[in-house]
Amino acid sequence: MNRLFLIAVSALVLWVYTPASVTAQAEARQTASSAAISELESAVDAFARNVLDEAQAPGLSIGIARGGETLLVRGYGLANLEHQVEVTGDTVFRIGSVTKQFTAAAILLLAEDGRLRLDDTLDQYFGDFPRSDEVTIRQLLQHTSGIRNYTSLDGFMDITAPLDHDETRMVAYIASADPLYDFDPGTGWSYSNSGYMLLDYIAEQAAGEPLADFLKTRIFDPLGMDNTRMDDAAEIVLRRAQGYDAAPDTEAGFTNAPHLSLSVAAGAGAMRSTPHDMIVWMQALLNRQVVSSDSLALMLEPARLNDGSLASASLSSPPAALANMDYGFGIMTGERHGHRFIGHGGSIPGFNASLIHYSDQDITIVLLVNTIGPAARGAPVLAEAVFEALAD
Repeated sequence: MNRLFLIAVSALVLWVYTPASVTAQAEARQTASSAAISELESAVDAFARNVLDEAQAPGLSIGIARGGETLLVRGYGLANLEHQVEVTGDTVFRIGSVTKQFTAAAILLLAEDGRLRLDDTLDQYFGDFPRSDEVTIRQLLQHTSGIRNYTSLDGFMDITAPLDHDETRMVAYIASADPLYDFDPGTGWSYSNSGYMLLDYIAEQAAGEPLADFLKTRIFDPLGMDNTRMDDAAEIVLRRAQGYDAAPDTEAGFTNAPHLSLSVAAGAGAMRSTPHDMIVWMQALLNRQVVSSDSLALMLEPARLNDGSLASASLSSPPAALANMDYGFGIMTGERHGHRFIGHGGSIPGFNASLIHYSDQDITIVLLVNTIGPAARGAPVLAEAVFEALAD
């Protein structure tokens, strides 16, 4: 029978079946929903067990949302091996480069406030930086500035990373790279933490306050993201996870991660958060509660070079992590196994994070891990398990 006809008939005779039919339909939807949630929980539990059984990480926390509704937030394993503290849904993890979308949002808010422009050049903030009159804020946001990534410099992790750096010292360190530019500004694409460190300092100059304070006032507090902050190792943080490196040859299977001063991560990767807060953030961002519609469009728009071509097209042999992907402002966009997505991953000593929103399914998946590696490898596996469990 024609479906439209059935709908019309149902509307005409609704009074006959009310409230019994409505109640029955609601119960049927609830049963189906409960079954889907149960299947989702089983799928996520199985994924987490595999991570722990294979000693990929001591602990992990997962959050799943669909259509703006949080379906699941769970913790697994241990947040601290030495004290045998279990991970919960509220355990706080460092999120590495997922930080970049918050730094990008701060820049866009400052642009909306009229305190900077995206086409401002770097010399307006750092006049002594080589070729600073050729580099724009927009290029820093999109990784098209050409400025070499400081975390790839020889000796960074062993010599530089453990030491505290203020703005002057960090900018000088970035500028010391030889060569400083991987390509002329605006002519290529190369992932650069250097650009986001400079954006942190630009935001602070424009805002007249630390980026940490600006984010707290303009984003975290209004959205109720109480467990999300620019991290501070000296701060006492309830439910903070300890970070580890995999060490299969040791009795524990892990070692404490090497020390890294968060001053050398800052707006490029120094934030901490929880799955719940990451879900809140993604939903608010997409609902235009953080930045304007025009600004959000800029965040999601694929980067282009000076000649108008897609920046991604300049990568002749992109690594697997960048295949079929573009970069906007602090957010990757693309397709994975036939599923369109936006999001970002993050790695910082001791931690790995993934925040991905799958547009077609309206599903957000958060995976936070207290060891480098598992979230980057496991996020696509987790996503497939979630899609299967929630398939209509």
